[in-house]
Amino acid sequence: MLVFSEGILTVIKGAAKAGKLSEILAKFPKVIELGQKAKTLGGDKVERLRIALKTSQPLLVARQWAANVLRIPAEILQDLSVEAIERLKQLPRWARDRFSELNHGAMRRVLGCASPCKVDIQQIQSYLRNLAVKGATGGKRLLSVDDILNALPQGVNTTALLPKLRKGPMLEAIKQAQLTDLDFRKLADFMDSRMTARNVKETFTAYLNAVVPSKIGPDINRFNEIAEAIVKIEDRQGSALKRPMFENFVRLYVPNLENLQKAWIPVSGGKPKRLDGFIKSTGEIWEIKHQFDKAVPEEQALFYNSYIGKDVLLDLKDSTQVAKVTSLNYLFPAKEAALKNKKFLPYGINIFYTEPANNGINIVKMLLD
Repeated sequence: MLVFSEGILTVIKGAAKAGKLSEILAKFPKVIELGQKAKTLGGDKVERLRIALKTSQPLLVARQWAANVLRIPAEILQDLSVEAIERLKQLPRWARDRFSELNHGAMRRVLGCASPCKVDIQQIQSYLRNLAVKGATGGKRLLSVDDILNALPQGVNTTALLPKLRKGPMLEAIKQAQLTDLDFRKLADFMDSRMTARNVKETFTAYLNAVVPSKIGPDINRFNEIAEAIVKIEDRQGSALKRPMFENFVRLYVPNLENLQKAWIPVSGGKPKRLDGFIKSTGEIWEIKHQFDKAVPEEQALFYNSYIGKDVLLDLKDSTQVAKVTSLNYLFPAKEAALKNKKFLPYGINIFYTEPANNGINIVKMLLD
């Protein structure tokens, strides 16, 4: 016989409010059993328990989503209502990904948490989009490695970052985009003093790849100039830098591509192949390629195209999170780059390129002759 006291009922209700019901259920498997059998049991306490479990379910599910997708910690989750989390679900995918990289103190501030959290969705998205400071005066242009180091949060370990800065492409990107110390103020929100040297290097690189598109706006010609300049300094590092930078540019400014998310093609007996972007709602693979001098490798394009009608992975830790592929799409920075890949059109592969449009950017689909 399953018997629960007033105290346990109170604990369960409190756990649900704190977003910790799953922990209670894990420790008390009999609660799960009761939840399954509650319909056949009687008594006032059982009825009240069933109601408590039922009413807590939406909050539990919402907070689980916020923890998994946005990486919001438990101490902040307890100040988020179902309605607030539903507003967070309106963030485009690029903003969700960037938000998840914030440190916990910055998360609380950006969410407007004063128990409960305000969650002004427009304000949050503006904060994440506008990493660079626009229109401000008094910022110091960063023109040397020392200038960059002085603009970083105090106390961070830069031993792994320093060699990358000295290679040149990072500094060149900063100079070309005319970044100032003010543009790196928000970097502190993505770092903390406990970070390893490797974490600092990776976080700085990710921030740089995001702040350059934020600074220059939807100017594809300007972006192409910066990309060309950093590759000239050092081809390998410059190419590695411009790829994610172009992906960030596309997610910020190209219409209908703001919700590109991570996805992987499963490889039998091997490591899953990560895609540049995937749109779950439409099943579209998007490969974002900033290259002018050569075509995409034919073997790669045909391999990706063979997955039309098959499932890709959306979460490497959860094999049940899959989605079916409906099309393969390649996006290039200009028509001249797209023309080098026109040979893939007969295979049903879609080829697009960007072009300036009314202070913004559009993409154009290439057609068969």
